Amino acid sequence: MGIRDFLRGVRGRGPKEAGRSPGGSRLLRYSGGEFEKPKFGFTEEPADELAEAREKVYDEIFGKCDSVYHELLPVVPHVDVYRIPPVGKREFFTFVTGGMSDLPMNTPKNVDKDYRRIELVFYASEDKREYMEVLRRLAHFPHDNGTWIHWGHTMPNGTPPEPIFEGSVLDTFFFMPSILRPDSELGSRLSHHGEAVHLVWCVPITTAECNLKLERGSDALYELFEERKHPFVFSGKRQSYL
Repeated sequence: MGIRDFLRGVRGRGPKEAGRSPGGSRLLRYSGGEFEKPKFGFTEEPADELAEAREKVYDEIFGKCDSVYHELLPVVPHVDVYRIPPVGKREFFTFVTGGMSDLPMNTPKNVDKDYRRIELVFYASEDKREYMEVLRRLAHFPHDNGTWIHWGHTMPNGTPPEPIFEGSVLDTFFFMPSILRPDSELGSRLSHHGEAVHLVWCVPITTAECNLKLERGSDALYELFEERKHPFVFSGKRQSYL
């Protein structure tokens, strides 16, 4: 199951081990199930206090937010998406989730607890509501499916993968650390229950590029990005590098 199915309201029954890729990546498969209602209610955490602390750090790192895409229903966790418009040297829109880190993800036992809390970021040349909605849904995916996402992970958009955005050849998400500063410093400036809140950059890629990562590891994809001078600002226009 990919984000496409999740957007359609199809939720899986938890991940199943599917071995490892030739590059050593751990493979998980999500089987689509009957539609399950989202988790409604409220967390025991002081949401207002968490949001206030988070927004203060966001203002310092990303710049002043000019609008927030609010979840109207009490879904757990409550996830908003902040839009920071172009300003100064940041000549692009920054979209970042807020609230995903209120709850820890279900990380494997051999993974340090410091990787259980994340927020997602997406950089784009234009302002589109669909970018904010995809981020919001992605933020709920690990919590609703008892799993986790972090740097180096990939998520195809369905089986077989379909374009994430209309008219695009990009059909898979690659999650990696932000290459921007001070964005990449979020983990050292924001924490919850003593656990760092890391920033995970959502990068749309193609199936061929995903296969390269699975076969040869994340470094091979990073090298491809460097070779092709991959723009960190998404415009929706790029073709596959392979």
